[in-house]
Amino acid sequence: MAEKLIFKNEDVVELGKVDGDVEIRNCRTLTPSEGDSIVITGTLRIVDELDIEGSLQCGGLESKSRDQITVSGNLTVEKAASVPRGSLVVRGDAKARDVEVGGSFKVEGNLECVAAKAGGSIKVMGDAKAQRLTGGGSVKIDGNVDVERVSGGGSVGIYGKIKAEEFDAGGSGKTVRGFIKKVSVGGSFKAEEAIEIEELDVGGTAKVGPGSNVGNVDIGGTFKAEGDFTFGEINVGGTVKINGDASGRVIDVGGTVKTEGNLEVTEGLNVGGTVAIGGNLKCDGKIKVGGTIRAEGRIDTFRIIVGGEIQAEYIKATDGFRIGKRSEVRGFVESNEILIRERARTDSLYGNDIRIEERARVGSLYGKTIYIEREAYVEGEVLYTDSLESEEGVTFSQEPKKVDKLPPPEQVS
Repeated sequence: MAEKLIFKNEDVVELGKVDGDVEIRNCRTLTPSEGDSIVITGTLRIVDELDIEGSLQCGGLESKSRDQITVSGNLTVEKAASVPRGSLVVRGDAKARDVEVGGSFKVEGNLECVAAKAGGSIKVMGDAKAQRLTGGGSVKIDGNVDVERVSGGGSVGIYGKIKAEEFDAGGSGKTVRGFIKKVSVGGSFKAEEAIEIEELDVGGTAKVGPGSNVGNVDIGGTFKAEGDFTFGEINVGGTVKINGDASGRVIDVGGTVKTEGNLEVTEGLNVGGTVAIGGNLKCDGKIKVGGTIRAEGRIDTFRIIVGGEIQAEYIKATDGFRIGKRSEVRGFVESNEILIRERARTDSLYGNDIRIEERARVGSLYGKTIYIEREAYVEGEVLYTDSLESEEGVTFSQEPKKVDKLPPPEQVS
């Protein structure tokens, strides 16, 4: 028959193996009667604060007081460890099906469970493996983590390698390396080394280490990658800075995009402010920038629309090139259709259909059909194969020439 032992108001309670339940009320210490472990096949119920010396193995653990339970060795609970109003500290490893703690839950070794929930903080100094880790205040894991979901009302910090389906933090999130399917953070997020994330959703700022790969980047403020970076789609309200080469599908940024190396985008680049590229810029779709683009190398794209200044060694837009009023282009432009708005300034232009609006100032022109509005100024030579029309007041520094065939762009750029 299973036992049921009750101990009250004792300084020290000694137990070995108990086949049944144990209740301890207002006792200071529970210690092994021999060896370094206590085994209770049933449930250990605790009232008031208790220090458990050595390791404890039990079927269930319950405490309804606001005090702290401390286990100096390992804790193994077959079912649930429930301390809904107090705190639980384990100096060794902790293993249970479920852990519920009202205050703080601390494990100095490794943690393994289905779910652990603390009203205050969860801190694990070793590795953690679980389906769910939830801290009302913070979650901090010093070792490696393998979870379905880790969540903290304030902060979540993972300082080993992480593997997680969901990573949620109301305030800040921090990790080092690994894989996360979805990150949702209200304030800031940082990954110190290479991280792979399918969805990164941060209200404030985010930063990832060199070699990171993020599927969808959705940031309210600023995003920074500390090295080469690959992505699917970037949606950022403020600034994107990449300290290396970057490649991905789509960029949509309200403020600024800056890279130290090359940038390659397969579908589209849409930026409200400034784009600064330390190498070449390649976009298979459309580039649309409200402010300025500066590239240390070439720009190659399908179509480009820029409101302000554009500067590059060579600019090639296979379908169309258009700049805004009073804009400036520094670099040779090659495109099928070219539109230079009024009062803009450009270097040489090469295309099938070129239109220069009034009072613009351009370099040389090489086109199939060219139309120049009034009071524009052409500083270089003009070669065309089909037609040239110019309105009143257009100034040519050289007499335009009709030719049978234009020279290749590389000969005149």
